[in-house]
Amino acid sequence: MLFKKKNKGCMTVEQLRKLDKTALKYVTRRDPETAAEIKLGDNGAVNVIGDDFTIVCFGKTVFSAPLSEVRAGELMDMSGFTASYTDKNGEHISIIAKYTDGTVALSRR
Repeated sequence: MLFKKKNKGCMTVEQLRKLDKTALKYVTRRDPETAAEIKLGDNGAVNVIGDDFTIVCFGKTVFSAPLSEVRAGELMDMSGFTASYTDKNGEHISIIAKYTDGTVALSRR
C-alpha cells in the first residue's frame, strides 16, 4: 500500500506527552462484556515518564502502558480523553478520563 490512512481521532505520541501533569477529575474503565463503566478513581493525574504513560488517582496507578502502544483520543466535548491498549495477556483495557478544569484543548498546550 502506497499511502497509509491516518486515524484523525487518534492522538500522537507528542500529544500524549503534552498530557503529562494534567489533573483529572475521575477515571472510569469500560467493561468489554457489559459496556458498563466502573469508576477507578478520583482526583488523578497523568504522568508520562520516559516511555510510560500512567494515570494515578490518590497514589494508586489505575492505568499504565507503554507510550507507543496507547491509542487515545479526546472526547467530542473536549472534557477528557479515552485511552486504550492491549496488555501482554491479550486483555483490551479501555479507560475514560475527565479533566478537572473542564476542557484542555491539546492545540492550546
